[in-house]
Amino acid sequence: MPVTDCRILENLQRYSSPTYLPVNYQLLNTESFFFLKEATQDFMRNSSFLSRTELFFIHQARKPPLINATYGTLSVEEPVPLDILEMPGAFVASSDLFTFNWKVQTFVMNERIYLSKPKVQVLFYIAGRDWDDYSAVNKLPCVRMFAFHETQEVHGSCRLRGDIGICVAEIEPLSGWFAPPSVVPGRQKGPDLSEGTPVELYYNLRVADAGGCLSEDSGVKNAAHLDQEGLFGSLTSTPMRHIGSIRLFQTPSAPELSEQRLDGNFAVLVPSVPVRLRDTISAYVAALPFSPVEMFTLR
Repeated sequence: MPVTDCRILENLQRYSSPTYLPVNYQLLNTESFFFLKEATQDFMRNSSFLSRTELFFIHQARKPPLINATYGTLSVEEPVPLDILEMPGAFVASSDLFTFNWKVQTFVMNERIYLSKPKVQVLFYIAGRDWDDYSAVNKLPCVRMFAFHETQEVHGSCRLRGDIGICVAEIEPLSGWFAPPSVVPGRQKGPDLSEGTPVELYYNLRVADAGGCLSEDSGVKNAAHLDQEGLFGSLTSTPMRHIGSIRLFQTPSAPELSEQRLDGNFAVLVPSVPVRLRDTISAYVAALPFSPVEMFTLR
């Protein structure tokens, strides 16, 4: 039986483990955090003695986090840049305005507003807070909501209150906003009135003064004169953030009806959209074609 002798040539180049910068990292001012590793990470990314990249996720923090890096006897500590953190702290310069890991969520109560009931309501509430820390309830800020249409602005405000940090801001669009736009730029085609008039909603947060929120009543301003503080924030307020859009209609459109057959003689026509509790709806009873019934009792 022949035997083959195989040997590795001594002059072939051998590859060792890639070099890397042996730096130890530590995150401070965080209650919980995780260092991450990409499933398909390129091992050559950190193959250098000059730089090193690490991924981490901050789960909970009450203060702006710090990152500490040590290399032998050398040590450096820097704050984590707030612009890479998806938290309100990313745009808040004052710790008196907002606890670091809080985040304001919004919910538009109704996105279709009619002239017969011209009221816009938006629910604001806080997410990400430590529910065991009741001392922060007195630090809840004011919310100021803005609606813009052409060159006009309408605003209203509310104060986040209670253990759950919640409030509802209301504004009332001007009656002229429900009409078609007064100016159509260029040669553009006029808007379809069936789609309504779009209005954009924004908000910012402000430190509450001793008496509560300033200008809690709604107001009207010229949007062209919006101050720099409203746009970019200050030490006592945050920059303006987008909530969403609503659409204004002059008259409610007739709801689309769906047919529900009761038997071979009659059918009921009801709205095809979901109905909320305490809503008023119209339903119709109709006789089917070729039904021999001439009289019936509706109970």
